[in-house]
Amino acid sequence: MKNGSGVVWLLVFALLTGGCSVRKDPKQVVYQKFADDLNTLIARNEDFLGRVKTSNDLTMLREEFLKLRLQYKKTEAFAEYFFPTTVRLVNGAPLDEVEDEENAVFEPGGLQVIEELIYTDEPLDKDELVRQVRKFGVNIKRIKTLWVDIALTDPHVLNALRLELFRLITLGISGFDNPASGNALEESQQVLRSFQEYIRSYDTVLPQSEKLMSQADSAILFLKKSKNFNDFDRAAFIVDYINPICRNLHRSQKAASIAFVNDRRLLRGDVATLFDEGAFDTEALVANDRFRSTADRIALGQKLFYDGRTSGNGKTNCGTCHQPALAYTDGLKTSKGFDNGNIGRNAPTIQYAALQQAMFYDLRSPSLEDQAADVIHNKQEMHGSMGEIARLIGTDADYQRLFKKAYPELDSIPPVYIQNSLAVFVRSLNPFNSRFDKYMRGDKKSLTLEEIAGFNLFMGKAKCGTCHFVPLFNGTVPPDYQRTESEVLGVTANDDFKNAKIDEDPGRGAYNRFPQWQHAFKTSTIRNIAKTAPYMHNGAYKTLPELMEFYNEGGGAGLGQDVPNQTLAADKLDLTPAETGLVIKFMESLTDL
Repeated sequence: MKNGSGVVWLLVFALLTGGCSVRKDPKQVVYQKFADDLNTLIARNEDFLGRVKTSNDLTMLREEFLKLRLQYKKTEAFAEYFFPTTVRLVNGAPLDEVEDEENAVFEPGGLQVIEELIYTDEPLDKDELVRQVRKFGVNIKRIKTLWVDIALTDPHVLNALRLELFRLITLGISGFDNPASGNALEESQQVLRSFQEYIRSYDTVLPQSEKLMSQADSAILFLKKSKNFNDFDRAAFIVDYINPICRNLHRSQKAASIAFVNDRRLLRGDVATLFDEGAFDTEALVANDRFRSTADRIALGQKLFYDGRTSGNGKTNCGTCHQPALAYTDGLKTSKGFDNGNIGRNAPTIQYAALQQAMFYDLRSPSLEDQAADVIHNKQEMHGSMGEIARLIGTDADYQRLFKKAYPELDSIPPVYIQNSLAVFVRSLNPFNSRFDKYMRGDKKSLTLEEIAGFNLFMGKAKCGTCHFVPLFNGTVPPDYQRTESEVLGVTANDDFKNAKIDEDPGRGAYNRFPQWQHAFKTSTIRNIAKTAPYMHNGAYKTLPELMEFYNEGGGAGLGQDVPNQTLAADKLDLTPAETGLVIKFMESLTDL
């Protein structure tokens, strides 16, 4: 009897301690997995550092470096999500970081800097390579330290994974962060394998978790079957593989009653794909809720936009330079302003302007409201006055009615509300209804085979997508859309490339003397580019073939000009005339219908 009783108690103990063990909370599993992946990354970097110190075998160093990058990709989703500032020192662009407010410049560091050092035809700079690998290790360890205090939630986990899929199709498959090694396809596989490992933690929570795993397997297989970076069919990868994963993840999250993160950013937190209608919130950058858009405010702003009485001569208005038939440009090399005087810069489209973190070619204005005031008061442009416009509104019966409907709470006409009405009109100009948009939403008949081939070149060999980020096709960096980039391209004064001469406009350098910003200009959207000729800030290139020739030559530096701070790679793209034509056909598909 005693022996039998002992067996029973052993069985009970086994059930309590093993057979009936409580499954861990999914977010706790994710938390630990990320910590483990970080530890592996730290260890791999220490091993790489040892090899860098003791070996000159460049082939071996490159192989070990690619392994290091692959391990980083396992951590990227949560590192980017929670520690974006530190990550810019871990995997940021190999360019100086200029902090205007701090009046300081910080040298670049991280994987892309290391990549440039070992993928070079120059003699290996061992001392600098050692220094950069050590810096990388310091910043990864910093992320490990910061991770301890992160209070992870299910919405944060799923949002980070969702954004990583968006990062994959905007930056990853374009080769944005590995231009020298060209290892984008293998790294994309790693991103999807990591997605699977993290999503597996939610297999009892998300109703479609098995389908998500299977869809990721199919996407990985598609990547494996691709011949090389240039031949990769990015259009099919996005539409047939990644978008379905994103939609399934979205449905599963809703079915599991896990909230979507709403953190008031340009990209809405509750969309399934980057290409959904209404995916971007044009109100996200509005400083105060009292300035949010309404139909009545748009109507008031539209009337002011086309009213010559807003200018000093009673003839010029915003629509003078921003005409709807030309996608809100004017078709001129450089625009005519007050008294028909030349203002020195080409009029950019104001469509999709709300989806930028700063305005003007030189990014000098932080908001559309500020931009409106700048243009109206500018003596070369409109030479107007907000005070005069307020008086116009106060004495014109039609304007009085419109203003009262737009701002019923106001008894006076403060200038800031005039600025706001113009800004909300501009914020309404985001159609997202081009044939490209329709294709990305599943209508495969909306693009021709040539246009699809052009998109694949745009995102691949032509390298356009590394600056004009899909789907906004401007310089607002996905997937968090927290900064809008400027680039130094070495734009020439005209289209005479045989006798090239750099345009003298200092761009951002006019407002700040940092050498990095001399001749730097905002990366504007190329949506509706077929309607917005001529091109560049100075209107130097009359046609899309001329524009493509400039890029194909490697910008100003590629044309033999002295542009020491050029951010565009000076290497020739070696696009054939046929390939150039395909890229142009794709860009023409970005015209809104």
